[in-house]
Amino acid sequence: MAETHHKPEAHTPTTTRAYTVGYVSDAKYQPMPAVTLKGHWLKEMGFDTGTALAVKILPGCLILAAQEPQPEPPAEPEVVTTLKRACKKLSDRKQREIAAFIELVAAPQRRLRSGGN
Repeated sequence: MAETHHKPEAHTPTTTRAYTVGYVSDAKYQPMPAVTLKGHWLKEMGFDTGTALAVKILPGCLILAAQEPQPEPPAEPEVVTTLKRACKKLSDRKQREIAAFIELVAAPQRRLRSGGN
């Protein structure tokens, strides 16, 4: 039998919480509605500090969904970064020429067959 003051190991947050819409001032010092959610239950439900949120807005209903972190795009080769930095010092025409050259070099190359064998 469980002791009188025994707490279960895993705590499951309740599914309903009560909050009140407050306000913050905008740039013109006009009040606008604001809601602040806080509590350890957020982390337990997958909303840790820094988690990106998607907010679905329906009449009388907000749905918050945690977003998976997006993978960073692969780093560009150093030569491309250097060319882009150098391009800022060139005329628009030269920048376009270098951009076209970069696209040509970066595009997959087709192999040519030798015709005399």
